[in-house]
Amino acid sequence: MAKKVIKGEQARRSIVEGVIEASDAIVTTLGPSGRFVAIENSMAGVGPEISRDGATVAKSITYKDGAKNTGAMLVRKAASLTESYVGDGTSTTACLIREFCTKGEKYIQQGRNVFEIKSGMIKAGEWVKDFIKKNSIEVGDDLEKIRKVATISANNDKEVGNLIVEAMSKVGIADGVITAELSSGLDTIVEVTEGMKIERGWASPEYSNIKAEGKCVMEDCYIVVCGTRLSNVNQLIPIIELITKDGGNKPFLLICDGIDDNVNTTILVNTISGAIRCCVVKDIDFGDGRKNQMQDIATKVGATYFCTENGNDINNIRIGDLGYAKKVVVSRDTTIIYEGAGDPDEIAARADILRSALADPNRTPYDKIKFSKRLANLTKGIAVIKAGGATEVEKCNRKATIDDAILASKSAIEEGCLPGGGYIYFKASKAILKDKNWWKSLEGDEKIGAELIVESLPSILRTVSENAGVAGDVILEQASQKRKVEMDNWGFNAKTRKWCNLLEDGVLDSTKVARVALENSISTASMILATDCIILEDEDEKKAINPMGV
Repeated sequence: MAKKVIKGEQARRSIVEGVIEASDAIVTTLGPSGRFVAIENSMAGVGPEISRDGATVAKSITYKDGAKNTGAMLVRKAASLTESYVGDGTSTTACLIREFCTKGEKYIQQGRNVFEIKSGMIKAGEWVKDFIKKNSIEVGDDLEKIRKVATISANNDKEVGNLIVEAMSKVGIADGVITAELSSGLDTIVEVTEGMKIERGWASPEYSNIKAEGKCVMEDCYIVVCGTRLSNVNQLIPIIELITKDGGNKPFLLICDGIDDNVNTTILVNTISGAIRCCVVKDIDFGDGRKNQMQDIATKVGATYFCTENGNDINNIRIGDLGYAKKVVVSRDTTIIYEGAGDPDEIAARADILRSALADPNRTPYDKIKFSKRLANLTKGIAVIKAGGATEVEKCNRKATIDDAILASKSAIEEGCLPGGGYIYFKASKAILKDKNWWKSLEGDEKIGAELIVESLPSILRTVSENAGVAGDVILEQASQKRKVEMDNWGFNAKTRKWCNLLEDGVLDSTKVARVALENSISTASMILATDCIILEDEDEKKAINPMGV
């Protein structure tokens, strides 16, 4: 396929145009009064989707025009990266990218040095990130703060905030495993089931059988735990023959120490063709930590742990060596095993060993953290929040909201929380202006890049206010009054449309969400502004080859 090259100002303008149009749709969902977006679905028999989730909206946007679509895809990629990392902040990311690109484009048209602008943007971003960190409020095990963060992330849905706190109280705050599923009924409930979480995902995205979510879900699943590297296809034959014996084709999860590309490819080809149903997870932890976790998994699911230290060989595998779980969900970064078939007495014995290790005063703090996580994995189970609703559309939308709120809550536990509603970005835009020494350290057009960031940060507060039906510029003017600027945590609550102490009113955002959204938006926008050429498929040639557009 021939390519078409667009250079110079036209290339950048086309990308920025796509950025603006895509972001305008995404930021509709921002804030407590954000609106729903109806999304057409071209698949036969599938109706339109209605969502208030910024990530869902971002993933649905494409344009026929290749240059505009490039801009939209860059926004989509940044927003999705924020969502996958912290569970929230997609609309914030899109809003900031739009502001940075719109303002930056004007400066570049004036002939400013784009790379000095980019440098200034990055330096200003680092200053703001430090400001965010200094103003962060520790969450720890404060369930009330977690409830508030989860509620805000769920578009002020108090029920979601309460459900997440309920789930954490049952399985643990820091190390508890919480997931979301669709319910078969109207009510959204919390259920606790036996299970464990592994901080490692599939060995290839091709193992995903739910492509939209990038997950491999298997029910009534065998589990093979192998502590040796699979370097030869012949090592697979005993496993596959055992599982497919008598015409069976039960799904199985293969957890191994490592796997060569040719072996992994062989499994993939057979899985895609339907000859077997398998997912491979490799390289869990490292060193002794890997061996210990593999043994934990084997104990939990009732499998034999094959490794040289145990003196057993995967080639001699028997049906009794296979573990079993009622359900397995494998994503890019994690594997969750539900209701393993391990012997309760063996699990209890292993848990006692870990408790003894935790009580040992000679163990290092690092070791104790590892032991406590392993103990939680073995004993506390998994909390499943089942999203209910009257229709499938409502259930799916609610599940997406709960997924985001879970990740946002976990992020707040990690790095703390902040007054929300765009408050922290607005305060940072005022505080950075007072740091005269920092401004003196900037060279050339770096100052332009820094000013671009400062001018754009209040856009979150303005957009949240506008989505609530209040004039954003008026709110910014009121927020700039000296009396309000000097009052800690005093900001605009878009839900009540009143000025208040945001902490006391429970308007809290995750510190990590604010930081990551800023990082991803600056990274994406600065690259867009420095772009001077687009290479696209030639649409005229595409139509000539395929006039029906099929």
